Amino acid sequence: MQKWLLVSAALLLLLAGGALVWPRAAASAAAAAPAAAPGPAPRTFLPVAVQREDAGGLTLSGHVRDAAGQPLAGADVFLAASAEETLASERCEVCGEPLLSCEAHESARHVAGLLSREEGLLAPRARVRTDAGGAFRFEHLAGVSFTVWARAPGRGVASHERAAPGEPVELYLPAERTLRGEVVDDAGRPVPGARLHALSRRAPVGVSAEAGADGRFALEGLGEGPFYVLARAPGFLPAVAPSLEAGGEGAHLVLVPERTLEVRVVRGGKPVDAEVQLSADHLQRAVRTVRGLARLEGLSPGRVTVAASEGSLGSAPRTLELLQARTQVTLELEPGGRLLVTVVDEAGEPVPSARLQLRLRTGEPVRSERAEGGALVTFGPLAPGDYLLEGSAEGFADGELPARVAPGDTPLELQLARATSLAGRVLDVYGRPAPGVSVLLQPTGDTTLSDAAGRFHFAVPSAGLYTLHAHHSEWGGGSVQAQAPAQGVELSLEPRAAVEVTVTGGGERLEGAELMLWRDKEDVFHSDRASGPDGVVAMRGLPPGSYWLVATQREHLPSERQQVRVEEGQTARLSVELPRGASLSGAVVDERGQPVAGAQVGVLPRAVAATTSDAAGHFALRPLRAGVRYRLEARREGYDLTERVEGSADGEPVRLVLKRRDLFRGRVLADDGTPVKRFQLDEQEVSSADGRFEVALPRAGDQVVVSIEAPGFEPLLLERPAQEDLGDLVLKRAPTISGTVQDASGAPVSEAVVSCDVCDDSALTGADGRFTLPRPPFVPQYTLTARKGRRTASQRIARGEVPPALTLTLQPATRLWGTAYLPDGRPAAGVELEGLDTERGEPVQVVTGPDGRYSVELPPGPYRFTLEPGADFAGAPLLLVQVRGGEQHVDLGPAPGTASLTVRLQPQRGWALWAVPGQVAMTGNPPRELLQVPLGQLVYQPRGEQVTLRGLAPGHYTLVYAPFHVAAPEGPRVRGADVPSQGEVSLNP
Repeated sequence: MQKWLLVSAALLLLLAGGALVWPRAAASAAAAAPAAAPGPAPRTFLPVAVQREDAGGLTLSGHVRDAAGQPLAGADVFLAASAEETLASERCEVCGEPLLSCEAHESARHVAGLLSREEGLLAPRARVRTDAGGAFRFEHLAGVSFTVWARAPGRGVASHERAAPGEPVELYLPAERTLRGEVVDDAGRPVPGARLHALSRRAPVGVSAEAGADGRFALEGLGEGPFYVLARAPGFLPAVAPSLEAGGEGAHLVLVPERTLEVRVVRGGKPVDAEVQLSADHLQRAVRTVRGLARLEGLSPGRVTVAASEGSLGSAPRTLELLQARTQVTLELEPGGRLLVTVVDEAGEPVPSARLQLRLRTGEPVRSERAEGGALVTFGPLAPGDYLLEGSAEGFADGELPARVAPGDTPLELQLARATSLAGRVLDVYGRPAPGVSVLLQPTGDTTLSDAAGRFHFAVPSAGLYTLHAHHSEWGGGSVQAQAPAQGVELSLEPRAAVEVTVTGGGERLEGAELMLWRDKEDVFHSDRASGPDGVVAMRGLPPGSYWLVATQREHLPSERQQVRVEEGQTARLSVELPRGASLSGAVVDERGQPVAGAQVGVLPRAVAATTSDAAGHFALRPLRAGVRYRLEARREGYDLTERVEGSADGEPVRLVLKRRDLFRGRVLADDGTPVKRFQLDEQEVSSADGRFEVALPRAGDQVVVSIEAPGFEPLLLERPAQEDLGDLVLKRAPTISGTVQDASGAPVSEAVVSCDVCDDSALTGADGRFTLPRPPFVPQYTLTARKGRRTASQRIARGEVPPALTLTLQPATRLWGTAYLPDGRPAAGVELEGLDTERGEPVQVVTGPDGRYSVELPPGPYRFTLEPGADFAGAPLLLVQVRGGEQHVDLGPAPGTASLTVRLQPQRGWALWAVPGQVAMTGNPPRELLQVPLGQLVYQPRGEQVTLRGLAPGHYTLVYAPFHVAAPEGPRVRGADVPSQGEVSLNP
């Protein structure tokens, strides 16, 4: 990406046509330019009534006790409806994650805005006090599910979610606790007056405080944790610690100054007014310029894409890195074009609600829109060029199209194929919808969370038998089998077996501990509620059986795994001790000793997640094992690590020195002298109206080696003397391959997507069915593929071969069906079969039904399928199938009437065994043509001296044993075998 830098006090901005001086008038007028309003629109949380006005209704009662179980008199007890929305139930509108778990900067800003207005907190809708025996009682209730919480002098808050009338509620109030820490800016200076907020992750009851003159704070009166802690101050972005424990002095929050982007829009060098659009992670804003200037404030550090449009004019989108407090950029308007997009299903009917995302071909977002009920969606005007359009909708498979913007309007129809779906609800033990429950889908391993109404939805690979597992640490678990497609599946939570683990460290109970239990790779359970101050982690709803158990906590090393057996309707109780983790700390500096912020620092072997150096360059990695030496690595864009560094946990601090790469400038031109406007320079994306760049590149002694790639051009690897000005770098246009896409009747097909298996580029056919695509360099052969809906065509082309009249004829998909069998001959019910289109390199997933049958629609071509579910490519028998025609029957595995054959051989690295029906007269060296046989088996790199091939139909077979990738000096070993009369054959010399 182009790095536009403000150079010293002159504020020079590198722009089209060279380095242009940002006008002094523009700098002074920037303050008057309109600023885009940061953050999402205000959110309204509506109260839900909990009591009836008449004398009827339900009753909910319980007790409040201290941590030792003694009753607490005079405690305040509060109640709210479970249906009332709070920050705990709020989800990110972009990624769908719970808002308090979303790591995007914009989500932190959203939460900060809600907390500043005291919205989204748990608000009491009824209140009572406990009597002398600690008892309480709510009457005349309207509803079936409530959140109950209590507080008392000197005690922290405790809560109980989804309490049902008639169910006794027991609340144990912990001793009142305090969370202390400090708030600093990115230079390590205290931020006095910063506002702190702490929310219990169990129930969003808030506590706030203000940092003192030294930046230190104390959040007092806390109860059950862990806590979501947010710091905010004017001029800074909110800082978040998503899960902190009370006690100690460990809270350290760093406030980063907000970034400002000033945009100047010109036409022919003169300022013009236009609309400026900005896109980034979880962010989309628009603002109009005044006298050609706009200012976007409150931005986060990171990459953004900015573009401008007015009337029929549009600018080329620019991708920038907001490293400084203020970044300036100039956008040049030029005659642009618009994309007019409609979203339809395979029958041409409008898709009810679809999300569209327009991206640069390099992946950066340009604009997202929502298409409702087939409404036309307009993108642009944008500068002419190549883009990528992506679409998604519930109940449909994701789709994408290459989109070429040309002057004027370009209509596009994005077709989304209907997906096979499994949908339903999670219900608790009382039959109420259960929100926020993790649902696991087997055998695919996909997971999702139920929404506020308990609903869940999966798009599954195919029709078949699936098992759904739901688990909530407090409410229980359950599982159900369902045959897709299916709607209205009900997944009920039941107490079943349970385990309660008390987690301690250093003799103290640990808050924030979590559990993982497993008994095989499919039955893996994670706690979804961390331990509170009592250190107890509960997991209910487990299927009975024996499990391995491991406890973790962020400041401690994992526990030793141990076995625990749980029984139906019983609770197993045990304790685990976590060893305290050691810390490996240090600083990241440049060659002048100045701190380097934002460097990603990690260790090898990878024992913990990487961390980021702060504004002072400091970092700390934990928890690690004391005394163990680790190799450290640090990465920061524009820097290189100068030498290898090792350190020991709890040893002396280490010092990592990063050398700033030198800046080099130059210009990228096409071989006809025209500027290349978008290119990749050593993996850095550059967007430049005149092809000029100034980027940081690594040196190789007194040379600089740079790779340049651009769509439609051949890659260039260039070595030049390491001079500041690299001059003109000329790219040669890539040779192209052209052709026509037609249907079975010979009629041209428009808007078909043409790509190749080793290409980054794709093309869309025109009204005449024609396409042009850059030929991929440096490959001996490639496969061209055309696709529209479920119809496909492909052709293998050798390097240098240019067919005079290349025509790709679309063929309908083939329905491949049959039955899959396990190695013991039983039908493989609910098993995921994995395959690969070996010509196009596209994976295939299909799940069998309760009787082992499967059915899937595939483009015609050669495929391979694993015969052992979950097996690796190496060592496992693979079935080779040439898929063709409208319908094809193939059984996988040892079907009735088939036999097995044992082959003795000498295992060799890189060799493969083929078994092909019939007599093969001659084979290549290596025999790669055998991958195209109508039917056969392949074992790549056999593991042992004996290989057993199962599921062979009676008849004669040719066995070939040879290297898979290279020629064998002695040639392939070939033997014949008759099945079932020959049960064993040798391929040894």
